[in-house]
Amino acid sequence: MSELSSMSDTYLVIGANGAQGGAVAKRLVRDGHHVRGFGRANGGGLGDPEAVRAAFEGVTRASVTLPMEFDPALVARYVDNIIAAAHGCERLVFNASNRIPAARTSVAAFETKRDAVDALFASGIPTVVLRPPVYLENLFPSDGVLAYPIPAGHRVAWLAHDDLGALTAAAFDRDDLLGTSVDVGGKDIVTGAELAAAFNVRYLPLDPDAFEEHMTPILGSAAASGVAATYRWLSVPENAHFYDGDPDKVEALFGVELTPLHTWITR
Repeated sequence: MSELSSMSDTYLVIGANGAQGGAVAKRLVRDGHHVRGFGRANGGGLGDPEAVRAAFEGVTRASVTLPMEFDPALVARYVDNIIAAAHGCERLVFNASNRIPAARTSVAAFETKRDAVDALFASGIPTVVLRPPVYLENLFPSDGVLAYPIPAGHRVAWLAHDDLGALTAAAFDRDDLLGTSVDVGGKDIVTGAELAAAFNVRYLPLDPDAFEEHMTPILGSAAASGVAATYRWLSVPENAHFYDGDPDKVEALFGVELTPLHTWITR
């Protein structure tokens, strides 16, 4: 483990205006760090190399969550701009916003992140990659039903945004994790039925096509299509354990107490 960060360190949180990056920024502020946020409101966002360079000015540590974009050329440009600006950064924690399959797929949401991870590791910037599953904040039980586009029998280590913030904060001070990708997840690993029972509702596995249709007005067609493609890939039986996990290992590795499902629900 490295020497703990100093209060004089400046932390840049890319994606601070989003739910995941916002949770990281909140945790770092809570821990007493000086935090600078960066998002779409900053000039041209990650597509503007000058804006990205200015964001990294004087920064010693950076948390990066990319926007929900799945065009390979565009995501590669974002990552190139980050790498060009971040060479003075002592630590970078990259939130892949998803797990990444072991083998290449046709799913852009996975492959753009795989390529981003490869580029960051090749850059020489001291980087830790966190690969979360899906988030508890995605769940919206209604009228006695919890609908989600994951098959009912799949076991999922649902993660809370606050726990992502805690894991990211802990990752900054771990020399032994540099150059590695770590699958993280929540305290409880549950099937759809077990998840719904915790909410006192029944589980309804959504068809990914229906999910895409529902999300298109919210996310836009490109993002909704990209996200739905991950759930189509996940739906086959051989991928049933993709979002599984080992909470005891995660807690021991990061020194973080994960939030139990029932605790999160009753907050």
